Amino acid sequence: MYSTMLEFDDPLATGRAIPATLASQTYERLRQDIVGAHFAPGQKLGTRQLSERYEVGLAPLREALTRLSREGLVVQHDRRGFAVPNFGGAHLEELSRTRCWLNDIALRASIEYADQTWVQGLVQAYHRLTRLERYLDGKPGRRENPDWETAHRDFHTALIAGCRSRWMIDYCTQMFEASIYYRRYSRVNAEVRKGRENEHEKLFQAAVSLQTEEAARLMRKHVMETSQRVQERMLAELGTPGMRN
Repeated sequence: MYSTMLEFDDPLATGRAIPATLASQTYERLRQDIVGAHFAPGQKLGTRQLSERYEVGLAPLREALTRLSREGLVVQHDRRGFAVPNFGGAHLEELSRTRCWLNDIALRASIEYADQTWVQGLVQAYHRLTRLERYLDGKPGRRENPDWETAHRDFHTALIAGCRSRWMIDYCTQMFEASIYYRRYSRVNAEVRKGRENEHEKLFQAAVSLQTEEAARLMRKHVMETSQRVQERMLAELGTPGMRN
């Protein structure tokens, strides 16, 4: 199976001397906090405040912020530093459309090039997902099991892992993780997302059976219905006819 992330830890390739492990650890912690909606849309990310928060120096912090800006989870303004993107309806719509386009290409290619390695990886990822409880207490709630979150991401990655393009896999993974922000920020709960696990089963069955058109249709449906539910939830919480853009 192809790697799901590009490697940025080679100082010779990047021309930097910052310890890769420290920069990578800071990147991961900050990424998790952004995706987990610990920062508000448009919030400024002051480097000194973040340096204290994560107990790291400014150099690895800036490296982490720059990496996140390449992934679209941070925006960099001239002379104004870094900030969380002003996530909103237009951004979510664009993100969802682009996810559908790229996932469609990657999934179709994975099915076209299907081999034993891809099928086995997909089967393992799906069964790992189904064995985990989504919520830590085993009941619907707002605190999801982080192991389930990881397995969920891995399942979506496994679906496209046979496309023979590491670039495509990385782009799809970045957009998948950006979409998590909306679900967390809008607090979409189990009731709103009822039946999503059944969608995973149908998508898995279509893909592993090499039903290209059905798998592509289910993937588009899965992404767009999630987007619609998140928008509805955000609109309800904002209590206004429009969303932040």
